Amino acid sequence: MMKKVAIIGAGPAGIYSSLLLENFAGQIHLFDQNKDVGEKLKTTGGGRMNVTNQKFSAEEFSSQSSNLLKKLFKNPHFNNRHLIFETLGIEYQWEKNRAILASQNAPLEVARLKNKVLTQSNLELHLEHKALNIEKLETGLFRIKFETPQNTHFLDFDKVILSGGGMYRMRDLGEPEKIYALPLQLGHTITDVQPSLSPLIFTDKVLRELKGISFEGTLTDTQNKKSVTDDLIITHFGLSGPAVLDFSAFRESESIELCFTAHLKEHELREKINAQRQGAHRLRALLREYFTKNLTDFFMQQAGLEVEAVIADLPKAKLHTLIQTIFHYPIPKVQSKNYPSSWTTKGGVRLEEINTANLESKLNAGLYFAGEIMDTNGLCGGYNISFAAISAQIVADSLLKK
Repeated sequence: MMKKVAIIGAGPAGIYSSLLLENFAGQIHLFDQNKDVGEKLKTTGGGRMNVTNQKFSAEEFSSQSSNLLKKLFKNPHFNNRHLIFETLGIEYQWEKNRAILASQNAPLEVARLKNKVLTQSNLELHLEHKALNIEKLETGLFRIKFETPQNTHFLDFDKVILSGGGMYRMRDLGEPEKIYALPLQLGHTITDVQPSLSPLIFTDKVLRELKGISFEGTLTDTQNKKSVTDDLIITHFGLSGPAVLDFSAFRESESIELCFTAHLKEHELREKINAQRQGAHRLRALLREYFTKNLTDFFMQQAGLEVEAVIADLPKAKLHTLIQTIFHYPIPKVQSKNYPSSWTTKGGVRLEEINTANLESKLNAGLYFAGEIMDTNGLCGGYNISFAAISAQIVADSLLKK
């Protein structure tokens, strides 16, 4: 009898898995609860879609099982991901370290992929099919209960690929027990999950008064000491921008530090201030060489300095406060914005329960995982799209061998 494979979730990992199984000698069934495939994918990268990145290693990903993540990254597909994109027909161009779609049109790319799905001879697409329940029968088959606008029914499959992504669902937010219901029903464990690649919110009203100001700066976690340097913007709710989104993937503490400059070092500013200790040099004029008017005024206000303050008269205590404000500004009670504002989920199916060689479940033979549903989370810049494609290829390799 012809083998049947169910792929649950038609995001990037599910779409790529189905297309990479073009030569599978059986039937592929791709299911999604939405009315169309790749709904979230259409908006990624501001609609331009980051595909991959020149710098690509386990260091750009986070997981609660870091050693297993590093083991997974030893798979040759990670270094040869360009070959996977060629197979999928994904064309891209480089912008510095990031590769973006050549068309710079994510909705158009999703439409192209959907057309490939619809025309693949061994593949059937099932939209508005919500998988409610899964069980493994004594025969070894997987029985899945689906809900559609018309009815509820059961289908049996030889193999199952779970590619449903993380916590965020288009128009469907819920608790982890709901979002990860299928792997939980099959005995898998879900790590703690949090929004990732997300803007940050905080209660510091003084800093939020600078809303609209953007600059290249550094964010540091006061607990794990990890930091990210890139562009960021102060908003009415907190912080956003590339530095903030990437930092959210590594943040563990509610207390962080903000450095308002990526190019001026603390010792350099001290040296420049000390060099102007003689004469009537004004501090504000020196700071304006490196910072905007609004930031300069903010720094001086925080240090309790007058606009006309002269460097020669600068007390050591106020100099210390000024330096701390610029390079180590403390922001307490920081949180990530919730899932509708995040791009990925930190956490997922525990890697200890997955064979890193082929991404097959250690608990249920014939069950596979692809993409963000696992406890792997990459930074901004094509990392998660690449991981979706690579994990799909690893799963496809395993199924094509069996």
